[in-house]
Amino acid sequence: MITLEKEVLDRISEHATADYPKECCGILIGSPSGDGLSVHPCTNIQDRLRQEDPITYPRDARTAYYIDPSEQFRIISEAEARERVVWGFYHSHPDHSVYFSAEDATRALLDGEPIYPGATYIVVSIIKRTVCDVKAYAYNEQAQSFQEHTIERRNE
Repeated sequence: MITLEKEVLDRISEHATADYPKECCGILIGSPSGDGLSVHPCTNIQDRLRQEDPITYPRDARTAYYIDPSEQFRIISEAEARERVVWGFYHSHPDHSVYFSAEDATRALLDGEPIYPGATYIVVSIIKRTVCDVKAYAYNEQAQSFQEHTIERRNE
């Protein structure tokens, strides 16, 4: 089970709603224990990548996301300077259900190992601008795959 503050889930949902019908994406920064999470919305550059190279990037931002690398570097560098860690990432599935796709798994791994060990991946289903479902996924070493975890909402 993954516990997230209502405020964190609200900010993710607001971002998904604002970017609809395109996928939103962002980074969650916190302490190694997951306390004090902060939500960092990022720019989805998938449309730009597709325009520049449609062979490599055949999908547009309605069905795929790619976090702007300069934003990702800045957010992670600032977190490390404050002794914080990448707790996780999030993205939305406009007009689709929640699932952790093969592409999601591929992009989270390098040579079969998690790029961000211990990171949690939050996926939001948003249909007609309404958030319908939110699920969490984390890498399971024994299973060598990403497993779904329930989300407990903590109100503060």
